[in-house]
Amino acid sequence: MYNEDTIAAIATPFGTGGIGIIRISGPEALALAARVFRPYTPLDWSKARGFRAHYGHIVADGQTMDEGILLVMRAPLSYTGEDVVELQLHGGMLVLQRSLQLCLQAGARLAERGEFTERAFLNGRIDLTQAEAVDDIITAKSEVGLGVAVGQLTGKLSRWVEATGAAVTELVASLEAVIDYPEEDLAELTPAEIDTKLTAIITELEAMIARAAAGKVWKEGLKTVIAGLPNAGKSSLLNQLLAEERAIVTDIPGTTRDTITESALIHGIPLVLVDTAGIREASDQIEQMGIARTHRELAQADLILAVLDASQPLTAETRAWLATLQNKAAILLLNKTDLPLRADLAEVKALTGAIPQVAIAARTGTGMDELGNALATYVEQHRLQAGADSVLLTNVRQEDLARRALAFLRSAQQGLHEGLMEDLITEDLRAAWDALGAIVGRNPEASITDEIFRRFCVGK
Repeated sequence: MYNEDTIAAIATPFGTGGIGIIRISGPEALALAARVFRPYTPLDWSKARGFRAHYGHIVADGQTMDEGILLVMRAPLSYTGEDVVELQLHGGMLVLQRSLQLCLQAGARLAERGEFTERAFLNGRIDLTQAEAVDDIITAKSEVGLGVAVGQLTGKLSRWVEATGAAVTELVASLEAVIDYPEEDLAELTPAEIDTKLTAIITELEAMIARAAAGKVWKEGLKTVIAGLPNAGKSSLLNQLLAEERAIVTDIPGTTRDTITESALIHGIPLVLVDTAGIREASDQIEQMGIARTHRELAQADLILAVLDASQPLTAETRAWLATLQNKAAILLLNKTDLPLRADLAEVKALTGAIPQVAIAARTGTGMDELGNALATYVEQHRLQAGADSVLLTNVRQEDLARRALAFLRSAQQGLHEGLMEDLITEDLRAAWDALGAIVGRNPEASITDEIFRRFCVGK
């Protein structure tokens, strides 16, 4: 159980805006608000009704500091499940900070990161996947990612977990009834029936885990590394995709010496773009460090945008680099097609194998639509596509627990095939049920929930 004190924090982003909000939650939320807010119309705070707005002023030492609206939400019909008061004031940081300080002086404690959402979870208003969805909505990078997060917040993933867990529970109950009451004439499931039911659950879980990569892409973005030899036009491509001059572009090879990371939405697909130093044998120590970083980024990439200067004939260095792309998740971009073609495209194809090729001119923007189509094809071929109604595992924690549940289910099925006792099979099934329950936060470990909620901003 958490410390049931009253907490307060600024709930709107740092900076200046038309409106700023201070959120107060806890058993003393209304009593505390009464010490800092003077409603225009007299109010009996002990009888204040939920879902009501009151105009008034923030008052400090008898002096009006700001005017605003006070919103009342009564437990349990609030975000946290507790009594909640929100002060909607003018959005200057000075007035918000001074008003928050008044709340703290009146008895509130400054909320920790994510503590309001943590209280919503601990009070049973939302489960752990829904709590994670709150952060996913705030940080969504695409319409699809937002739709998946909203679906998770409304309980789509929770319902899938509960349905899968219920199928496991049915098996456990059936097996344990026979174990505990052998003298009763109970309808015992045959090993074949148990095996069939286990196979159905395992198949469903395997399919969900297989879609976890899509959840990662739509939540975090497809890590896309732009790589190639010096002066191939990598930084020009980054600038074109971002529609801004983010990277310095010159005719001098080796201009980019460090990685540049930016986010972009191309054809509705969220990308985390990484521009890298040109790959070559370098004598300069700083450039060598940049090239080493390039290789590290390539090893971690979901997708490589390999940029080739098609206006130059192939060299031994170019051929060696192209050959490394075979069997990698890559799209080869034949750049500088606005200049006379001098690269042998047949040889390029032979060196790179089956990876797709797109002709572009990064300097002018030619071929960007074709690149977007190639990205969409990549997402489809790798089964990374999703819709707003998709039910996906969206983070490592969820996927890890699903894999643990799958491992226990496979162990149960193997035990069944080997003729093990029912109680041993049931033990694995119970462990699978526990792992599934942990996805939604059933019997959570404090260290895990603390880690989740501390990723949130203060005020949420």
